[in-house]
Amino acid sequence: MRTIYTSFASEEEKRDLVRVEDAAFFSRVSLVSDRLSNEHDLKVLTVSGASCSGKTTTANMIDTALEKGGRRVHTISLDDFFFSRSELEKRAEETGSKLDFDSPDTLDLASLATVTEAAFSGGRMLVPQFDFQVGERAGTLDLGFPRPEDVYLFEGIQAVYPDVTALLSRHHYRSVFLWVGEDAGYGDVVFSIDDIRFLRRLVRDARFRSANPEFTFRIWETVRANEEKNIFPFSDACDHKISTYHAYELNMLRDDAIRLLSEIGVGSPWYPEAQDLIDRLTPIPPISPVYLTEQSLFHEFFG
Repeated sequence: MRTIYTSFASEEEKRDLVRVEDAAFFSRVSLVSDRLSNEHDLKVLTVSGASCSGKTTTANMIDTALEKGGRRVHTISLDDFFFSRSELEKRAEETGSKLDFDSPDTLDLASLATVTEAAFSGGRMLVPQFDFQVGERAGTLDLGFPRPEDVYLFEGIQAVYPDVTALLSRHHYRSVFLWVGEDAGYGDVVFSIDDIRFLRRLVRDARFRSANPEFTFRIWETVRANEEKNIFPFSDACDHKISTYHAYELNMLRDDAIRLLSEIGVGSPWYPEAQDLIDRLTPIPPISPVYLTEQSLFHEFFG
């Protein structure tokens, strides 16, 4: 279990903790990137992980490292292959089920198959683009025709779904899986791995996906169910695993999280859980996001 820092002598001490943790994470990613750089026949790479494990930023870091080694990397978000929000809402209404944003059924596998096959066969790479603000596709990105130095990096939780790996396993590819790592605590107060990822998602969804706290709580149940069924059972098959936990993260998430959790009203089914998180977060001293280094993973959650 990691220890949450609850005592700082100065603001500079907080800044130093952020610097050390960001540098340590960069080193972990660099080690994996170096190994991938030595695979000269690498054409397709996946970066996956559970919700809010830091996939986008880590994928960008690997992208930069590979390009320094002479490769031309195209990062493709698997989220761009989502069906529209209106279609998913219609499905839920017709079946009487909960709104699903995470299971394999939310992914347009036919479009993904067309793109992945083009990467290996030399066909034109036409990748859909998804606008999360409106919940619909917003056009197509033309990546042209593959060249010998090209690597296509597919990023998203869906990269470990069996239907997705079945598409990719027809050819040579490598996979990276991200995880939070372990619980964190101070004294008798513990934040589980799931607590940590939920707080990351709560802050990210409010800042970047126009989602209120009630919405994040509501979909978290389906997110977790999908992870237990379609993600974690297949994570050990990935070629590389990287922990994305940072010792300062609960300190930094604290203020935004408490503010958002306070919006959950007494009549909400999530009110007790929100209050419990507030009670556990309150004693933690805050660390400002202004201390983030330029390459920090936590720009993914704070901007």
